[in-house]
Amino acid sequence: MTERVVKTGYLLGVALTLSAVIYFFASNWQGMDRLEKVGLSIGLMWLFYGTSAIFAYGMKRHDFLGRWFFVAGAVAFGITMALIGQIYNSHADSYWLFFIWLVPTVVLAWLTKYELLSVLSVVLMELTFWFYYFPSSYGIVRGEWESFLILLLFTIVNGVVFVFHRSAIVSYLAYAAMHGWLFVIYFHKLAYHYVEWWPYVYVLLLIGFFYYFFAVEKRRIYVLLTSLFAGAFLVVEYFRFVGEHFETGFLLGGLVLSAAIVYASVYLLRRVKNISSEGEKGRIFLIVFQVIVTFVASLIAIASIMGLLAIWTESPSMNLLFAASVIGFVMPAMWGRDWNPAVRYTLLATGYGLGAITASEISTVLLTAYSIVLLVCYLLSAEAGIRSLTNMALSLYTAMIMDHWTDEARLALLVVVVLNVCLYLFLQRKKESRLLPLTLGLGAFLLTSIDFFEADVWYVIANAFFAVTIIALLFAPPIQKERYEHLIVWGYFWLFLFFKYYEFAWDLLDKSMSLLLAGLLFFIGTAVQEKRKGLLRTSAAHKLYRKWAPLLVAIAAQTIFAGYVVWDKEQHLRNGEVVKLELEPIDPRSLLQGDYVRLRYDISTIPHIDGRGKVQVVLRKDNDGVHRFVHVYSMNGKKQEGYVRQEGDVLVNGTLYGNTIVYGIESYFVPEGEGMNLQERTRFAYVRVSETGDALLEEVRGQ
Repeated sequence: MTERVVKTGYLLGVALTLSAVIYFFASNWQGMDRLEKVGLSIGLMWLFYGTSAIFAYGMKRHDFLGRWFFVAGAVAFGITMALIGQIYNSHADSYWLFFIWLVPTVVLAWLTKYELLSVLSVVLMELTFWFYYFPSSYGIVRGEWESFLILLLFTIVNGVVFVFHRSAIVSYLAYAAMHGWLFVIYFHKLAYHYVEWWPYVYVLLLIGFFYYFFAVEKRRIYVLLTSLFAGAFLVVEYFRFVGEHFETGFLLGGLVLSAAIVYASVYLLRRVKNISSEGEKGRIFLIVFQVIVTFVASLIAIASIMGLLAIWTESPSMNLLFAASVIGFVMPAMWGRDWNPAVRYTLLATGYGLGAITASEISTVLLTAYSIVLLVCYLLSAEAGIRSLTNMALSLYTAMIMDHWTDEARLALLVVVVLNVCLYLFLQRKKESRLLPLTLGLGAFLLTSIDFFEADVWYVIANAFFAVTIIALLFAPPIQKERYEHLIVWGYFWLFLFFKYYEFAWDLLDKSMSLLLAGLLFFIGTAVQEKRKGLLRTSAAHKLYRKWAPLLVAIAAQTIFAGYVVWDKEQHLRNGEVVKLELEPIDPRSLLQGDYVRLRYDISTIPHIDGRGKVQVVLRKDNDGVHRFVHVYSMNGKKQEGYVRQEGDVLVNGTLYGNTIVYGIESYFVPEGEGMNLQERTRFAYVRVSETGDALLEEVRGQ
């Protein structure tokens, strides 16, 4: 048992325990009252921070575990704020939640200089931006320039972080996020037809960034990231253009474009020695760059060929197309060993893609025979690129064959898993890279454990075996390229937990208890083995703890802030005036807060009004005791004319987006599984309105 295995065991314990906490609070268990839940969440936050200090100062061999528990404490603060939002029915996945979580995380990252906290800060910043622009619990309409400037601001903020942050990982994330928001601006132009000049600016930006990092700075990761977004832009723009001009000439132009992309990649790869070097990193750069080029060029080529067939023939023969894919693309790529790899891989990917399009229409026996031939080619080939593309084609064809023969999608996926296990073992014997069969095999295996299949005994077995497989791979003895294989396995571990959170086949509360038990078992088992073999060396405390006094102040500030928010909400519930509103509910699940009913009120849309900013509306009780909209009292602090006050009128604050008003009471959190029942029998919401006009949703009823 190596030091790496010990750290893996402890990390699994921390991850499972933290996941158990998230699942527990998201379940919205009704066995505790509001203050008990808040007290428990704050107590858990302090438990994580306190445990971190104990491991760091009292057990110096476990400094790494102290750092992980410190990060868990920072995450627990976010869970606490999410729980407060759940208890008092604040917006689900509100950008305020992630912003409030972001602020102390940035402070802790600055004080400790711990990279993991910096990474968490970037993630929280992106979530803040995302849920500000795409709120989950209400819909708003923004003006063209308003949307553009907001998205541009997000882009600039990420650009500033990219330029000035010293952490390489944070800079990579910020650069990717910056391009992501640029792409959102471009996509919004397509969807809503505004800022017509933006695609031209976007092209210039992509060219500028690519040239700078390729020819000036010679930075591999940034070249790949820029290439990825440039490829996405080319694909989307091609499909948009063809959709508007579905003609033979333009589709032939698509084939020319595909060839031009391949030619440009050949030219660039000849010059790639400027930014590449001998060794592992240079080789990985070449592979990833080639993957991007192959994917983009082959996708455009496939779309062009299918478009031409649709124009030239009323009902193209799938058998003829299949033969053309094999003879015209796959066979030349297999035999042209002296050709440039970019050309060969694009031809092969195009042939495999066309074959996949025809697979559901041709004979299953023919497809099976073809797959067997491809398997033989895979085993005989010595080229990693040919093997990788053939591996993906074999996995896809095998799934389609088995699904056609058995009509059991889960069985088809399991056969794909077996195929990739065999290929993995074959490559292990050949001592070659086996990352792709590992990725495809685990991906197919994960799909068998998701609840879009029937939640029967096979569902339970699939989940159990997938969890066991992940654990076995994480604790496997050192093997070639261990670091990258373990990154893939850890990625699937987190995906597994993510999917389990959103599945309805198994209650969150049961999942929470199971994860907590598993986490404790990993802690205890790892500690016992470590004590028996004494595997960890004594080490000095990490610099994370050198500024313990300001860290303590920051943690205390988190607690005080959470306590103040709870006190303010409780005062609001006790002293606010009760208002009854008519509503229309629907039922999704929040990222951290569990199930909720999304509410839309009859006072949410105000006719004959259009504006932006803060607004106060007047509500008046009708003969049925329901409060209805009467008048806009003020907009952005300016009182509106025409209102005559009557006894019993209530002023409520909101934010106006066009003719839609958001009051902050659009989410009502419910215990897991009760949302649909509540939706069917709920007609009214009871809201507490404070003297200042702030609204707090108290409960919903059928009458």
